[in-house]
Amino acid sequence: MSYFDYIYNRLFGKSEKTPTKIFVNEIIKRSQSFLDRFHAWKTSDTCMEFINDLWESYAWSKQGLDKDPQILLLESTYSNGFAISYEAKYGKSSYRFLFDYLADQVKKLDYRLVLSRHTLQEKGGVVESKEMHYLKPKRGFVEPIDQKFGNVQIEYIEENDEPTRIKLIANSYPDRKYKEAQNFEDLAQHIFSLKN
Repeated sequence: MSYFDYIYNRLFGKSEKTPTKIFVNEIIKRSQSFLDRFHAWKTSDTCMEFINDLWESYAWSKQGLDKDPQILLLESTYSNGFAISYEAKYGKSSYRFLFDYLADQVKKLDYRLVLSRHTLQEKGGVVESKEMHYLKPKRGFVEPIDQKFGNVQIEYIEENDEPTRIKLIANSYPDRKYKEAQNFEDLAQHIFSLKN
């Protein structure tokens, strides 16, 4: 390092940023053990209580009020969704199972799972684990095509082995080839319904 570089770095900091290190980038494959525990959770009182609490939190969030677990809403013309903050009282396993539960609920609306991916990377000293399900409506061939709620992306995010949030985003198409997207509220109601 030259003397000029040394002085420059002391005054302004290093010019290069620390690159993101990717440790894992793979397709999600659930073990039979995981699937058995997931099925048991879906039929448990823990699941019912959690889903009911989420629906109440969602309704409160629509009114601009907070309730645990906190839900942050995303509302725009072509993208709608929510992020559920981790609340320790429900436990880490419930959040992990909720991630797959949300995908299962969306699939019941005639959606297909296009991609399930897990990435593990380091960003600025934080190790981030992200699991993602990407779902699309089953496509018809007659235009305008029914896009239902649009494409749905669900993410489960941990930082340093601790859950932080689950996000669900529905992105619709403004294209003339597609029918107008259905109301996101109907999707949310279906997702948080225990009857489906």
